Amino acid sequence: MRIVFDAETIADRVRDLGREITAAYPQGELLVLGLLKGSFIFLSDLVRQIDRPLHLDFLIASSYGAGMVSSG
Repeated sequence: MRIVFDAETIADRVRDLGREITAAYPQGELLVLGLLKGSFIFLSDLVRQIDRPLHLDFLIASSYGAGMVSSG
């Protein structure tokens, strides 16, 4: 196993993404949605880099529909 992206590289990219999102949406409040559960750490870092008022919420996805077994 090897490290592909170190922590500093990831932090730099998250900071850049925050700046890009701030520039792309200069007015109003943003709604930032994350797909639970795997996104919450990344999203918490990202929203701290967005210089806009925002709301943060999460979605839960499943392929079960009305059944109890995955539909694939």
